Amino acid sequence: MTTTSNAFTVDEVGFIQIALTKVLAAAARGEIDLNRLAREELAARGLDNKGVWVGFDRAKQHHKV
Repeated sequence: MTTTSNAFTVDEVGFIQIALTKVLAAAARGEIDLNRLAREELAARGLDNKGVWVGFDRAKQHHKV
């Protein structure tokens, strides 16, 4: 199976394949901070940066969002 960097399989990061081209291009140009979006999403799920449930308030503090 083909892998990407950090030993994630293509299947695990497959969501990137369905992203709109304009979104991918903007991210490549640095106009969208995908790391920030990931932190915001983890905080919205109440998770820390390891994917462990810590609660919504603590996750927001952890991710500084």
